[in-house]
Amino acid sequence: MNDTPTPTRLLIADDNAATRAATIALLESSGRQAAIWEAADGEAAVQLAENIQPDVILMDVQMPKLDGIRATRRIKACWPTIKVIVLTMYVTYQAAALAAGADAFLLKGGSADGLITAVFQ
Repeated sequence: MNDTPTPTRLLIADDNAATRAATIALLESSGRQAAIWEAADGEAAVQLAENIQPDVILMDVQMPKLDGIRATRRIKACWPTIKVIVLTMYVTYQAAALAAGADAFLLKGGSADGLITAVFQ
């Protein structure tokens, strides 16, 4: 029997490459196992959601081509078991994110432990 935990399949959707890199570094420093994909816009996030069926998506709101609220709505309509965590700098998007089906809403710059817990719980 293999006691190695299955890695969490994680998609990070954010148009800022530095933010994606910092988020990946933070999550990797947690010691938890994750297979990570990246999307730089909402359309790519929806396409990757279809192709890889991630366990969790960290979704920014303000992105080109398709914003994170509309991408969340599409993803949750097609694949409701994918956990979508909206991660943004603006609390004003909380109601819209939750109405679109987001499973959680976190602010960038918040607790690192809170983000790690939200992704891996």
